[in-house]
Amino acid sequence: MTVTTRLAWWERGAAVLALTAMMAALVWWAFDFGQIFGSAHRRDVDAPTAALETEATRLRSDASALRVRYSQLESDLAMSRGAQQALSRQVVDLAAENAQLREEAAILQRLAGGTGKSAAAPKRRER
Repeated sequence: MTVTTRLAWWERGAAVLALTAMMAALVWWAFDFGQIFGSAHRRDVDAPTAALETEATRLRSDASALRVRYSQLESDLAMSRGAQQALSRQVVDLAAENAQLREEAAILQRLAGGTGKSAAAPKRRER
């Protein structure tokens, strides 16, 4: 007694391939059908996408302008700090010079005060 199959291997392979192709076509059709009736049309999505891309472009240009402005403000701040430090050093130097001039004026008053006359206030040196 011999056992044989009704279909040859190549016939079964062709049937499986045809069934797979039909299933793929059915899935594709269902996907496309869902897009049409699921209100996900391409043109409905394109309008908001274009608006958002325009907004993104505008925001990128604003960010770029703000970066430039920030760098300008940073350099202005650095220059202001440098000027403030220079002025602080100048104030310290002038205070020291002022103290020295007062000491010299006091010495001159003592020297001039020994004659009995009241000494006139010393003149300030201007720079």
